[in-house]
Amino acid sequence: MESLRTSSNIFVNSTGSYQDKQACLLLPPKINSLGLSKFFVEGQEDDMLGYLMPNIQLQMAVIFCITQAFHFGLKRLGFSALISQILAGILFSPVIFKSNISKNLFTKESLEPFGIISVTGFQFFMFSSGVKSDVNMLKSLGRKVWCIGSLSVLLPLLLGLGTLQMITDRETTFFGNYAAATSYCMTSFPVIVTLLTELKLLNSELGRLGLSTAQVSDVFSLFLIFFMSVLKVISKDNDGGESIFIIVGFIVFVVGVVKPALHSLGEKLRNGMPMKDIYIYLIMSLFLGSVFLSHYYEQSAIYAPYIIGLAVPSGPPLGSALVEKFEVVSGLFLPLFVATCGMRLDLVETKFTARISIPAAVAIVVITLSKFLVCFVSHSYFSKLPKSNAAAFALVMCSRGVVELAFYTFLSDQEIIKDESFVFMLFMVVLFSGLIPLFVRYLYNPTKSYAGHHMRSLTHSDSNSELQIISCIHAPGDVTAVIRLLDASCGGDSSIAVTVLHHMKLVAQSTPIFISHRKERQILCEYIYSVNVINLFNEFEQNSRGSVSVNAVTAVSPPMLMHGDIYSVAVDKLASLIIIPFHIRWWKQDGTVESEDHALRELNCRVLESAPCSVAILVDRCNNIPRKPVNQDNESSSTYDVAMIFLGGKDTRVRLSVVHLLGPNNGVSGGNEGVSIDCLDFESTHDYMAMRDVKEREYIAYREMISEDAAATASIVRSMVDEHELIIVGRRNMEDDIPQTAGLKEWCEYPELGDLGDLILSKETRSTSSLFVVQKQQQKML
Repeated sequence: MESLRTSSNIFVNSTGSYQDKQACLLLPPKINSLGLSKFFVEGQEDDMLGYLMPNIQLQMAVIFCITQAFHFGLKRLGFSALISQILAGILFSPVIFKSNISKNLFTKESLEPFGIISVTGFQFFMFSSGVKSDVNMLKSLGRKVWCIGSLSVLLPLLLGLGTLQMITDRETTFFGNYAAATSYCMTSFPVIVTLLTELKLLNSELGRLGLSTAQVSDVFSLFLIFFMSVLKVISKDNDGGESIFIIVGFIVFVVGVVKPALHSLGEKLRNGMPMKDIYIYLIMSLFLGSVFLSHYYEQSAIYAPYIIGLAVPSGPPLGSALVEKFEVVSGLFLPLFVATCGMRLDLVETKFTARISIPAAVAIVVITLSKFLVCFVSHSYFSKLPKSNAAAFALVMCSRGVVELAFYTFLSDQEIIKDESFVFMLFMVVLFSGLIPLFVRYLYNPTKSYAGHHMRSLTHSDSNSELQIISCIHAPGDVTAVIRLLDASCGGDSSIAVTVLHHMKLVAQSTPIFISHRKERQILCEYIYSVNVINLFNEFEQNSRGSVSVNAVTAVSPPMLMHGDIYSVAVDKLASLIIIPFHIRWWKQDGTVESEDHALRELNCRVLESAPCSVAILVDRCNNIPRKPVNQDNESSSTYDVAMIFLGGKDTRVRLSVVHLLGPNNGVSGGNEGVSIDCLDFESTHDYMAMRDVKEREYIAYREMISEDAAATASIVRSMVDEHELIIVGRRNMEDDIPQTAGLKEWCEYPELGDLGDLILSKETRSTSSLFVVQKQQQKML
């Protein structure tokens, strides 16, 4: 049975209404085909695309494959996935395919359900973005951030609206100009988060600045959109009191009832109350109810799910449970929504007129330039940032993404803006999302502020001043190992200041968190951070009798970006040494591996490559291993036996030594005169000076042993590892072969430990000693 039914040109729009175009549809539609066996085996002629389910599945598969194909090539040029998704949609628009190819694939019967699926994916994306956002963080932002965030939206709005009012004709209403200006000047927090995540700048100085400002700008953008909804109701219906009451009532209900109730529920769940599926179902009912209200009152179903998501407490346990369950939906169907927006591009049917095109182009230029200047001038002047950093920040704030694209689509569906204005907006999204990441990468390099222009290694630290150490904690077992090491190190001529950096993985949140517990700030987030870590180190500080001071810091960020937190703390504290835990943890003396964290290994390698000071990897093997003292007297029973294997070179000059492995041509010095060296050799000279200082200290047992090759070195190492609880070695560059270690790198399993460190940790050595591998600061010329 055939009937006439209105349908969107490409897909059902974000409000649930349809454009005034008629198409002849077959109702009810055919859902499932007869099957491939009927077509191939029995030879029955059947139009597979005439059935709804195979047609939609083929559409999804084709768009997915084309999007991935575009992204495979474009990501190497620095373009985001959004560009690939838009291009995949344009490929099926009338601009590219004017034949029946796209018409046969995107049939009239499949347009409506395909559009519903794609719009639902975007709505889930907005809901998940709201859940990840922590509204409480707004309370901790300073006045400058609030001023800049508000000015970056309101000032461009005023300039853009004034420009449109002056250059548009009388037929254009104030509401139309206001809607266009709002769409140009708005800043979306989910878009900024996505951009900074792709650029791997989320926890950098620029990232933290951009996220804070974007949160404020997002609040004012929501206010402008709310005001636009009110104007829309007033301009469309003289008696719009009911619609306005529903809009205001919805916001009041979410803020006054839903948010307190969900935060109370989250608090109970953190205190041990079990998570039940009914909580998830109730929140999803609120989400779906907000979408229904938006459709019913002809409002955009873009921001209602976002507002519901903002009411949910971010992070575990409630926020993470929601994101884990439903983020896959948005990840799967969001590219379909972006592609359908690209399908709307119709340069053939769109008629460009100066009356509409010129005001749209001028308004875009005025608003974009004003937003850029506000952000650039404010942060280069007030925050004293370099001009390149301020320009990068301004570009980030001017970025456009999927949220703006959806808002433009909504305005087009409601015929608030004309088709030619929508084309301008679509090209603006493509241009900005394509070029801004390239410019930001060129202008801002976070490693420049961490580069080793200033020597902060152990050898350059003042022996009479406080030694600044950064100790990274990733798991509970790291605490005991670090305290054990510090306890053996304190009590010398100078005190030690330790900054304990407790890393936590960012889960179901958009904004990285950095908390200094020493400053006793009020924690405005929903986590309970680092309680056990802080207590253990505070107790150690109290027992150290003033020789060690401890400052605990919690950093919550993605694993791929944790090295930025380490660099920031090291530069801020002027640290001389960073201690990082090894990625493998052992359970028993027989060598059974308890856990192996590959993400931690990648992090360690990045820290070793670009750290602004010396770095040491601590391999803990002593936690569960009882040891017998070498001597049986009471004094020796409390000693901590430490050995250092010295090969020479920059990494092992740390003013401690037990065994100096000499090459076959060096000979044994035999006394305090030191080793015979070539004074023109810079490294040998420093080795001689270091060993002479060691020999003069009575509490250090110094001995020299000749090692002709790697086999002799391995034999010496295996003979001494069981005599000591901790062995200190330097991480030499493995490309610099010396006779004592020549050939070891060919068998090296853990290059981050260096030649000797990997040898000590190998199964053949069977060592149960802990290992401390030190690398000097890597100087880089930028």
